[in-house]
Amino acid sequence: MKEDAQTTNVSPRFGTVVLTGATSGIGEATARSLAAQADELILLGVEPEAEVTEVLSGIRHAGEARVEYISADFSRMAEVVRAARAVRALTRSIDLLINDAGVPGAPQRIVTVDGFERTLQVNALAPALFTRLLVPSLARGARIVNVASSAHRVEHFDFTDPDLARHYDVQTAYCRAKLAMVTWSAMLDQEPHGDHVDVVALCPGLNDTPLSAAMMGRIGGPPTQGAARVLYAATASVPSGSYLEHDRVVEPSHDSRDLGNRRRLAALYTGRLLPVAARYGEV
Repeated sequence: MKEDAQTTNVSPRFGTVVLTGATSGIGEATARSLAAQADELILLGVEPEAEVTEVLSGIRHAGEARVEYISADFSRMAEVVRAARAVRALTRSIDLLINDAGVPGAPQRIVTVDGFERTLQVNALAPALFTRLLVPSLARGARIVNVASSAHRVEHFDFTDPDLARHYDVQTAYCRAKLAMVTWSAMLDQEPHGDHVDVVALCPGLNDTPLSAAMMGRIGGPPTQGAARVLYAATASVPSGSYLEHDRVVEPSHDSRDLGNRRRLAALYTGRLLPVAARYGEV
């Protein structure tokens, strides 16, 4: 980030921004705003580029940022690794990384080719691996913004059944995945890179997006409302490791703050992500 939005009266400027989930909903609305605030936008979406040419054209016309697009399906860890490599090939320095990609809980339990429950993988494991692979490219003073949800408060961890093999339903899958993301975000702040990179997680509120419609129907405000909260989290003068709701720093759920849960989640992530990284020569 080139300017502190809290101390100027103009919109903040960014150098290079990497944004996942950029082709619909909150991600697309965020990308349109950033097109006028960034020098370079590296956007990720699940669709092949040919299927989102109109979306990308709209983003490009929203500002002067140089826009690059990478297609990546986060339900396949091989594509997460490929996407991180593609980002590294496009830029040597990232000023802002926004993890917005996500899926709703599916009506029926889906296990990915990697052997993980899909909602957990796409919403929590894949962003963690993607971020891990990009940490060396983060500029000093960069910020990682993780788009989470207040829905994380609804559920509790069950480390004996992280993939919901015994009991699966839509809400449990989504809420536990967001609980994992909120917890991981706070843990990320404690890692060695924390002296030069900020980490902020947020709930974007209830927005009428394809993801929310799949689980709850057409309710909530416009995606621009959520995008405004994402951009606030990207620039707000808040402590690294903060979690925001309604643009205010609040405590996340007890489960996410419990040190035992954090140790168990760290072990789960290590056991799942390191083998993937090693398989593709990233460790």
